[in-house]
Amino acid sequence: MPASSVERRAATSLRYGNSPELARRLAISDDLAPTLAGIRGLSIQQPWAAAIAYGAKRVENRTWAAPHWAIGQVIAIHASKKPDISARPPAGESWPERRMHLGAVVAVATITGCHLSPDFGGTCGATRPLCSPWSVRDQYHWLLTDVRPLAEPVPCRGMLGLWRLPDDVEKAARAQLEDR
Repeated sequence: MPASSVERRAATSLRYGNSPELARRLAISDDLAPTLAGIRGLSIQQPWAAAIAYGAKRVENRTWAAPHWAIGQVIAIHASKKPDISARPPAGESWPERRMHLGAVVAVATITGCHLSPDFGGTCGATRPLCSPWSVRDQYHWLLTDVRPLAEPVPCRGMLGLWRLPDDVEKAARAQLEDR
């Protein structure tokens, strides 16, 4: 008998070392997430956040898959307070010529998909080239479209994972998007 989506997500969570109870709670909360109001934020170190907001980067590399409920959803791109000082753009690419804000929401984007690199069992990079010059092997590739940078980054404290924006931050970001 096929496993339910909650059982499959719980099994995946267990493989990543979570306790059985936490794995079950995470899998169930994953099903409830779409009913929660508000935009979720994803903290990304600079200069990677700027490459998404103002450049050509349309893939975010993560060690964890995008939750199924996040596909098709708009998320806020949050520039972490701590930059990645060892970051280098891929060959043929460059960093955007923009000020790289730290500790602020800099853009919104829509997650349109997520797939595995070949070392996780996916085909991206195995039977065909990687999906983007910005893709990294051994990672999940979150596909982003409809990226809209904010005219004025909104200061905000970030968190790990996909987290709900504080109401005042969401309101400020939405106001900028509606002014266009």
